[in-house]
Amino acid sequence: GFYRRHLDAIPGSASTLREFSLLLYLNKDWKEENGGRLRLHMDSGGDFLPEGEEANFQDVDPCGGTLVLFESDKLPHEVVEQRGEGMAIVGWYKRHRTSSDIAELAAGGDVDPTRLIALALAAGLVTVGLINILTG
Repeated sequence: GFYRRHLDAIPGSASTLREFSLLLYLNKDWKEENGGRLRLHMDSGGDFLPEGEEANFQDVDPCGGTLVLFESDKLPHEVVEQRGEGMAIVGWYKRHRTSSDIAELAAGGDVDPTRLIALALAAGLVTVGLINILTG
């Protein structure tokens, strides 16, 4: 498998809360023929190399114990084709969500009203449940 070039924090989506991305590789005895390198792009593009710009990247071998940490909205990256199994822990450090974040996401027009009602109902049920636990 592979992952095409991308940023981990996409404007207009909940992923904008991602501040830092991390990968911790768990592969034992990684060999070059296994593939699966992480390619970090150092050019000025986002999801694509800007036209007329030279490719500028750094590859990271996915050797066990290697930790990679980078800013989610600033460093485009991809995983070059991997052959066979690979193991890694992937995660994000997120910033706190604010009311303006929620308003911005709702204004994006991608909000399904049915989903919004279901989420509000679920939040209400959880709140009632917590109140019953705390007062019961």
